[in-house]
Amino acid sequence: MLQNNSAECFAILEAVFKSEFEARLAYLALKPDEALKVKGLRVSSSLRGRRILLKVACRRGLMSLAYTLLDYLNHLKMIQEASLRLEEAKCPWSQA
Repeated sequence: MLQNNSAECFAILEAVFKSEFEARLAYLALKPDEALKVKGLRVSSSLRGRRILLKVACRRGLMSLAYTLLDYLNHLKMIQEASLRLEEAKCPWSQA
């Protein structure tokens, strides 16, 4: 059996949005993921204007860190697509 005694890996992911509203929407959508307790993995995020900073510390190996980042990137992409669809769905006469 392989033992994973690797050192802790760190990553910071920064996402910049078109507006503070869109950034806040994404931040609130991602925040519950931080409540999940996974041994050897710590995630925290902060909202700064139009930016979300996501900090990840992982003792589970480099691939676990990579998969965690990929998961967050996929979530961000889904949130961005949902936001674009909401913009497209706005009534044209409500902007008059």
